[in-house]
Parts: sequence; structure tokens; C-alpha cells
Amino acid sequence: MNSEARCPHCLRKIKLSDLKFFCVTDDDRRHAVSLSIMDRFKKRLPVCRRNFCKNKGLTIREAECKYCGEQLPPQILFHDKFLSFCAIGVAGAGKSSYLTTMLHELKYSSLPWVLQAMNVETTEQTQSDERNIYEVRHCPAGTQAGVSPKPQLWTILDNSNKAEKIPTYALTIYDGAGEDCEHIGYTAQDAAIARYIAGTKTLLIMFDPLLLSSVRGEIIPEILNASMATERQTSAPANMVSMANSLANYIRQSCNIKPGKKIEARAAVVLTKLDALREMPSGFSSSSTILKESPHAKARGFVQSDSEMVDLEIRDWLTGQGETAFLDVIDANFKHVRVFGVSSFGKPPDKNKRLAKVRPHRVLDPIMWMLAEEGIIPTV
Repeated sequence: MNSEARCPHCLRKIKLSDLKFFCVTDDDRRHAVSLSIMDRFKKRLPVCRRNFCKNKGLTIREAECKYCGEQLPPQILFHDKFLSFCAIGVAGAGKSSYLTTMLHELKYSSLPWVLQAMNVETTEQTQSDERNIYEVRHCPAGTQAGVSPKPQLWTILDNSNKAEKIPTYALTIYDGAGEDCEHIGYTAQDAAIARYIAGTKTLLIMFDPLLLSSVRGEIIPEILNASMATERQTSAPANMVSMANSLANYIRQSCNIKPGKKIEARAAVVLTKLDALREMPSGFSSSSTILKESPHAKARGFVQSDSEMVDLEIRDWLTGQGETAFLDVIDANFKHVRVFGVSSFGKPPDKNKRLAKVRPHRVLDPIMWMLAEEGIIPTV
């Protein structure tokens, strides 16, 4: 059992004694189960010991955090590393689409990992999102504002090690509504979002280039309209710069970080909808590294030179568009910043927002960076 374990809801550090355990029978009857002295000594999950219970002698399968009361999968305690993603961005940036295709590619990549959902909620949400994108082929609706979604809870089994006990990593993913992320205030809803932001190891800051006034003036209107998830009257620089400043200020206040000292949390700035930019004259040239196939999965490591070139190409492109203020804010506030470019679908949707065959481009790059930074995969 790892001392880094945290409740994915309240983000407090937790250990075996911080959970309340329950036995649940097939007819949904439940009763509390206490840890025995041997359970505490051996750091193991308890079994049901109630006479005449159908589950007597079986290891419990339900628990909740004693601090926040949220239900937890008991196995969350028994991982070797705890990883977290928190997706932030204005409404319509494509956060949910990106996370869905990223997880799908991770499950079916050539990497020696097995991705397993820890709870029913994560399974059901993922199946629904994947069906919508890969089978129905329709752009998903934006995350509902004003309702804090449950974090997705995943286990990654690292099958690259053929030993009897293989490493396991807990991956928590939080995807909040763009409207809620843009203006963090002091309501209970804001507090929930802010908690995830402050407690995450890696912030995915999603940047929608189609909100840039320079792009809007050049891209074909049909492609622009089909690729926009929401109607926006304002331009992106004001939205994104304001959000980045608000984000940095909140983290500084909640973590007591002095002005001038950079924030330690990793910031993966993800330029979305790369497919639409291919259709504009001043988009990326056909020889750009960013348009080439990602090498990280094939190398089974993080290819530093490729990532550095992509980072440089996006920064140069934004400079050419006269849109550097957002990155200036990020670079001034965060110590570890890397810029990525992705296409969740591979091609823009048609005028009815229907998708062609989904062929994601570079969606694994940010998570490969995170895994390299965590020492799970090599940097090559």
C-alpha cells in the first residue's frame, strides 16, 4: 500500500484506517465491516464476518472516504504511483472529446499497458462517450455547467515488467465544464473545481485555436462552424488570458505560493482541433513535425527532440498570428510547461457535425510527457 494514496474527491491523503468499509449483498443490502487487528497489521482489506451473510468470508468490495463520504473503490489504496489529470479550458475547447480519444488510444496502443476502470461510473461514462464518437460518429455535447462531474478513476497495469507482481498506477481524470473553469469564484461548485485544480499533478490547459480572431478571419466558414462546439461572440485571447491569470492566481492563493515564485504543477498546454488548422493558408506547413505521426508510443518512451520541436512550432505559429499573451501568462506562472498539438478526430466534422472515421492525431503526447516526468517511461 502506497503512502501517496489520495481520495480522488476531497484529495486528502488516505490510508487503510481512513476508509469505511461495507459488505453489499446481491439484493443491495449493506452493512458496515470493521478492520480487524490483523487487517491493520497486514495492511489488507477486511472480509465480511457476519453470520448468515451470503458474503461471509469474502473480501469487501465497497468503501467510502471518512472525510468526505464519497464512495471509493477499495483497491485505490494499493497502487505504486498516483497520477492525475485535470482538464481546464473555455467552453467548446474539446476537452471531453480529447480525453475520450486519448483513453481509447491508450487502451488500444502498442504500449505494454492494460487500462482498467476502477468503478462502474467510469466504465459507463467511457462506454457512452466512445459509442458517441466511434460508433454514432457525432461530436459530443459539452460538459454540463454547474454540475461537478465525478472524476474518472483508472488503473494502469504496466505489463512491460514480466515479474509476478507488475507495477500499477492509479490515474484520476477530472473534466470540468468550460463555463465553470473560466471564472472560478467562491460557490460550493467553484470550491469543488478549485480543489481538483490545486491538487492535480498535471494540468491539461486546452487551447482552442478556432477562438482566435486571426484564425476566424482566415478559415473557411463551413469548417469553422462545424468545428465549433458552442457559439462564441468574444475572441479567444481575452478568454484564455483571463482564464490563465485566474487559474494561476487561484493556485497561488490556495497553495500559499508567493508572487514571483513559479508554480510546481506541470502545465501541458494542448492546442486542440489541429485538423481544422490544416485548412487555412497560414496554418502549419506540410513538413511540420506537428503534422507527422507521433513517435512516442512506438519508441515506448518520450522522444524529447520531437516534443521540443512541436513546442517550438506552436509557439512560432502563435507568434505569427500575433497571439502570444496566453503563453506569456503560462510561462510566467508555471515552472514546468510543455506545448502540444492534437486532433481528437483527425478530420473536421461535416456541416451536420458528423464525423468521418475517427483517426486521432498525437493525442497520447501529453500523457507520455506526464509518464516520463513521473519516471514511469524513459525519455529518449
